[in-house]
Amino acid sequence: MKRQLLLIFALFMIPVYFSFGQKKNITGQVSSEKGEKLSNVTISIKGQSTASTFTDANGEFKIQADDDDILVFTLVGFSKHEEAVKGRSRLNVQLFTEEQSLEEVVVIGYGTQKKGNLTGSVSQIQSEQLQHRPNLSTSNALQGLAPGVTITSQTGSPGGDAAQIRIRGISSFGGSDSSPLVIIDGVAGSLDNLDFNLIESISILKDAASAAIYGSRAANGVILVTTKRAKDKIAIDYKGYVGFQEPTAIPKVSDGFTLMRMFNEANINDGNQITYTDADIEEFRKLYEADPSNFDWQGAILTENGFTHNHFVGLMANSGIIRVAPSFSYSTQEGLLKNTGFTRYNFRNNMDIAPSEKLSIKMDVAVTNKNRRQIASEGTVWNYLGRMPTNLPIRHPNGLWAEGWVKNNPVAFIEEGGNRKTNNIEFYGNISLNYKPTNWLSINGTVAPRYETRNRHTFTKSVDVYDVNGISQGAANTFTDLEETSYRDYYGSYYLTATADKRFGNHNFTLMAGTSRESYNDKFLMGYRRDFIYDTYEVLKAGADNETKGNNGTVEEWLLVSAFGRFSYSFKDKYLFEANIRHDGSSRFSKNNQWATFPSFSAGWRISEENFMQPLKSTVNQLKIRASWGKLGNQNIGNTYYPFTSELAVGSISLNGEVHPIVTLNDMANPNLKWEETTISGVGLDAQLFNKFSFTFDWYNKTTEGILMKLYITQLAGLNAPFQNAGKVENKGWEFSTRYDNKFGDFRLGVGFNISDVKNKILDMRNTTDGTFLRQQTGYAINSIYGYIADGLYQNEEEIKNGPTQFGTLQPGDVRYKDIAGAFDANGNPIPDGVINDADKTIIGSTIPRYTYGLNLDLGYKGLRLSGFLQGVGKADGYLNSHYVVPLANASAVKPWQEDYWTPDNPNAALPRLSHVSTNNTQNSTFWMRDASYLRLKNIQLGYEIPASFLSKLKVSKAFIYVNGQNLFTKTKFYEGYDPEINYDASSSEGVTLGNGNFYPQVKYYTFGIDLKF
Repeated sequence: MKRQLLLIFALFMIPVYFSFGQKKNITGQVSSEKGEKLSNVTISIKGQSTASTFTDANGEFKIQADDDDILVFTLVGFSKHEEAVKGRSRLNVQLFTEEQSLEEVVVIGYGTQKKGNLTGSVSQIQSEQLQHRPNLSTSNALQGLAPGVTITSQTGSPGGDAAQIRIRGISSFGGSDSSPLVIIDGVAGSLDNLDFNLIESISILKDAASAAIYGSRAANGVILVTTKRAKDKIAIDYKGYVGFQEPTAIPKVSDGFTLMRMFNEANINDGNQITYTDADIEEFRKLYEADPSNFDWQGAILTENGFTHNHFVGLMANSGIIRVAPSFSYSTQEGLLKNTGFTRYNFRNNMDIAPSEKLSIKMDVAVTNKNRRQIASEGTVWNYLGRMPTNLPIRHPNGLWAEGWVKNNPVAFIEEGGNRKTNNIEFYGNISLNYKPTNWLSINGTVAPRYETRNRHTFTKSVDVYDVNGISQGAANTFTDLEETSYRDYYGSYYLTATADKRFGNHNFTLMAGTSRESYNDKFLMGYRRDFIYDTYEVLKAGADNETKGNNGTVEEWLLVSAFGRFSYSFKDKYLFEANIRHDGSSRFSKNNQWATFPSFSAGWRISEENFMQPLKSTVNQLKIRASWGKLGNQNIGNTYYPFTSELAVGSISLNGEVHPIVTLNDMANPNLKWEETTISGVGLDAQLFNKFSFTFDWYNKTTEGILMKLYITQLAGLNAPFQNAGKVENKGWEFSTRYDNKFGDFRLGVGFNISDVKNKILDMRNTTDGTFLRQQTGYAINSIYGYIADGLYQNEEEIKNGPTQFGTLQPGDVRYKDIAGAFDANGNPIPDGVINDADKTIIGSTIPRYTYGLNLDLGYKGLRLSGFLQGVGKADGYLNSHYVVPLANASAVKPWQEDYWTPDNPNAALPRLSHVSTNNTQNSTFWMRDASYLRLKNIQLGYEIPASFLSKLKVSKAFIYVNGQNLFTKTKFYEGYDPEINYDASSSEGVTLGNGNFYPQVKYYTFGIDLKF
């Protein structure tokens, strides 16, 4: 056993060195055309895979070679250079910068391609763009970096801040998943389980030409992540930061005196007696002055500073035959609430073995362990953050918990109300063999298992509250209970591909063919008990063994088998053509509809390579137009893995005092259910000028058909309506991105900007609609807002008399709605019918962001660096209702901006008159809808790279220190105290939640960090 452990350790961690024959030492230095010393340049001997080295921080290198050997020098961003030894013992070499990375290799589906030869729409994000962002969820760090990619985040909750990603709009509704496919080093995975320090680059495939190779999984776009692999001969990296957080926005509240005054005024408006007498107000004054903190609910809830720190250690070792890159990271983030937080451990090792020039082996392994701590009733806590009446105490003078509101005391919940603990462990493996029998043919086989466990422990304790006399008033949670849930997921991925790349004169052909098998198996187990005698012993066995206990368990799985291929052709590297095809079979459909074929075609013309453009080559370095068409599929439809059939409902029934198990069929099956299909066409333009300025423009039309819907069937069927492929959605839009980089002596300047526009529209729903508030309706965007059109406030009884009949008893100061329903005149305009009812509702807003943009600025002077990043949304609508915005709704606390309400002395108020009972003013309408566009300072950083001359004494090759701020500033017209992204809920079926504000707020980060390389 000991020998086995030593062997495994040596295989993963120890580079193996080989040398052959009698060679002599060759030394030298590598610099750029501007005289800069270049570090990390790879030097190898042509034709040998066993000999290589790297330049140090001063550009110096040392390698053993024969007199007749040829040394090859390579560095990303520079042209490859070959230099013959010819008996020399020292070589000074100069590398030349590539023309703004025209030869840069971009990762695409099952392969790579030169950026200059791309015919599809691909956005690339480099590791430098993700560095020093204190996001534990990598999806959040991508926000604003790529045009056409809309990323929204509702919350900054530790471990729960994963963002919602949409590529070129939303293509489906009704429960179908609109999330893109994430591929990590060739295998499907989770973006948020990956430490951003591990990422080398990200390619986002946005059109059918680039994504069709993934067929049925690519309808919503594909995100390809490439992790870092060993390059240096040996190097150790440390990256770490520490910092703290605070909310970007919380709803401030007015004091208890303001609340009682407005409460009484609402009573009078409603024709009732006042609630708070002068004696009550005076009593409150005495208590408040004696201990103001006892009425500061927000101060008692938000007691923590969200301390966070992250540490990453990575080793790279390269012997020429074996390259290893093991790494370990530890991340922790405390919450803004006591007893909340998140911890993550990541271990990953990327290993490359090249025993010969023909054979290479990749062996990767990764383990992620995530632990999240929450309050059992955390949603209730956030609900009451801006709601708890400020005239109610937190504790009574005797120290007992006060009643709060309807027995809900959020501070008591935090202290004694239980906990929710979630543990996720993921194991990922990837073994890949690549064999090149000739220099133009490559065969690759991959086996990649992924296993994940998700365990949640929810222990909710009953917390008694008391009146001022110390008498128990009961508890909001009437009993203590425990629920344990466990998921075990296994993903199996198997790939086999063959790629032939051959050039004949001016003709270059690439042919790739492959097959894959992907499977998923999920096991769920749940146990529940309540009535715990010992409410500190959090195990199921401690709960009562009676009729209240429960358990459940399920098994679900799917299988996807595919064959795919790609043909690429270029003539003189200026006329480009590519075709992709994929044939998929999915277990989610019946046998007659299991298989579908998804093709794509694209072409490009590199105008800059034409002879007539050569006089302008120094000015126009790259000019390319491209066009594409293709079809993609979506198998992630519905909320079950068997959408084409009806699942039996298992339950029980009581007859004659006995419980009998029963099995029922409630839903009608639809064996004709098939894939949702998305067709995308588009054109694009890529340009690069003066080797400093580049830009890309894309226009696209994306249409999805066969969207799942439930259509009306006769009730005589006796079953609920089945899903059918009936909906059709269109997304049209454009994208633009540009970048300028230049250097003026020791001063460096970089400016980047991107913007995109998408128009979303439902084209067909078979004359049906869905949703009474969050609406799906033909002719409008998915997830539109549905309600009345508000037309100001009534100012007097005369206006009420002459207006339409509305809701309840109207008074001056109530909201007036537009009467738009009734008959139509000769011109097709509606004739008001004098009554406001459901027929007067219409689409009033769209939750889909129309314009999204990002602007980044990079400045450098010698070792000093300053960078800033602005991100925003140009057009979107948001909505809050109930006590979050309506004054005194549910007897809630008053917010300062709610004090601007209608009275005869304040007729131009922002809000209607005060009332406890009005049903008119709380209708869903444009009155409560707000502009959710925003501009956010997403990130700003000031750093300094310590001079190499100083570091050499410390045996450190590189050191960079920095201070960083994130989400520091947000400009928006949305409701004060609430973030404009609050309506985007990645956990909901449609990705949007309207009306509510009971979520952990987004947070500002303030961090200090250091990067070291040894």
